[in-house]
Amino acid sequence: MAYYIVLPFFTILLIVLQRTLLDLLFGGRIGVEMSLILVIYAGFHLDMVRGGVLAFLAGFLLDCVSGTIMGLYTFIYVLIFILSYLLSPRIYGERMFFIMGYAFLCVLLEGLFIFAVYWSVYGTDVSQGLLRTYLPQALVAGVLSPALFALFNRLEVHVHAGEAR
Repeated sequence: MAYYIVLPFFTILLIVLQRTLLDLLFGGRIGVEMSLILVIYAGFHLDMVRGGVLAFLAGFLLDCVSGTIMGLYTFIYVLIFILSYLLSPRIYGERMFFIMGYAFLCVLLEGLFIFAVYWSVYGTDVSQGLLRTYLPQALVAGVLSPALFALFNRLEVHVHAGEAR
């Protein structure tokens, strides 16, 4: 029960950190997708209900902050969570290179999906931003994902009163 009380506060803190502090740190050129890495972690380590609530909440809060089409990030995050959850029993998700590659591919998938939505809904060609924005963003997310997985694992242990699940 404590999980559902603590979850909104940590998720809001993560989204605010991701959207403000890290954007100031990198000058708005590259965004660090910490929330997407959290959703990938939830797909590998949490059950369907807890991870689904986390993915939905993170996507919804990112939708509220970003100003894009409402529900876009919520849909993407829940989709990536389900993909990660279905993939988790078939792979060993603790290998560092797998985590890096999977996070890289998920951020690229997110970028391609956003590109497709903007192209089909608005008729806007944002393909130049795809290589300049999402490729470096995917590289940064891939490099930082093992460290963030270790951090999320420690936070999960604290939330579950010292017992990792």
